[in-house]
Amino acid sequence: MIIRRCSQGHRVRVHRNTTPGATRVKTYPDDSVETLTYPSSRYDYFVEVDGTVVKRSDSFETIEEFYVDECAKKHGGGHGRFLVGKHHIINGVATLQSDYPSSSNTKNEIKDFYDKRGVSYGGSETKAELLSRIVPMYQNNTEVSKHLKV
Repeated sequence: MIIRRCSQGHRVRVHRNTTPGATRVKTYPDDSVETLTYPSSRYDYFVEVDGTVVKRSDSFETIEEFYVDECAKKHGGGHGRFLVGKHHIINGVATLQSDYPSSSNTKNEIKDFYDKRGVSYGGSETKAELLSRIVPMYQNNTEVSKHLKV
């Protein structure tokens, strides 16, 4: 089970080892195939980078710190460890309030935001329709946060 995915679209993921020794094969609409064999070890969590298991641990803190380091190798920086109240998780991707697109973003930037988080949308949707999934939350006429409508 995927717990966390890279917010920049790289194949760096934290998994919970729910089915030790199992092999998962996923075929995408573009006919690309992704295969992952879960480790047969007793560890609860593991980090996968480009289809290879690179770290196993029973400690979520240890595995998440390793994951953050691997993401930094791929694209520098990142969100760091997940902090409740600071990040939202959208399909396994940690998302900050500042990550959400707004009307100042292009249509392609909005689609990229959705693609990296596995959010589906229609190919012919307008910019306004794409943005309609983002719901700003207000308090005393001031925007305090944004959320994704599901």
